Amino acid sequence: IRGCIMKRILTLVCLCILLLMLDNTLMPLLKIKGAYPSLLFTFALCYSIVSSPKDAVIIGIFAGALQDMYFFNGFGINMLINMFMCVAAANIGKSIFIEKSFLPIIASFVLSLVKGLMVFSILFFMKQYMNMEIIIFQGIYNLIVSIFMYKFAYKLSQKEYMKMEWKF
Repeated sequence: IRGCIMKRILTLVCLCILLLMLDNTLMPLLKIKGAYPSLLFTFALCYSIVSSPKDAVIIGIFAGALQDMYFFNGFGINMLINMFMCVAAANIGKSIFIEKSFLPIIASFVLSLVKGLMVFSILFFMKQYMNMEIIIFQGIYNLIVSIFMYKFAYKLSQKEYMKMEWKF
């Protein structure tokens, strides 16, 4: 059991770090009107849909902390918002057929837009301004990425070592 839990943790940590590196190196090359997809956030959402709310909190906080390392305008914003979005995704996942990908992909799109609006609002109150158009384009980009990411996250969640519950 310990080996499975360690394998699960190592898998998620390595995946998140890899996706963060891709987010900060490759994805900016695909920029359209200042927006590019967030592989890490999309993975966190998709994984949360197929996981428990407890898993969603953990992946949301971890992914947010990684994103906050590169978010100079407000450290902690991504951690907090990702946690909320991932918990929402987990609750959506509990009420739908996760085997079908249409609703999880739409949920990922909507939650990406909500995150963008929350970040926009928080930064606005901090007198940091961002273009609202970027939120829409990033949401569309994340929608496209989630088509592939959801299938990956679903298959990953079906592996035996990924089904173990966290022990605290």
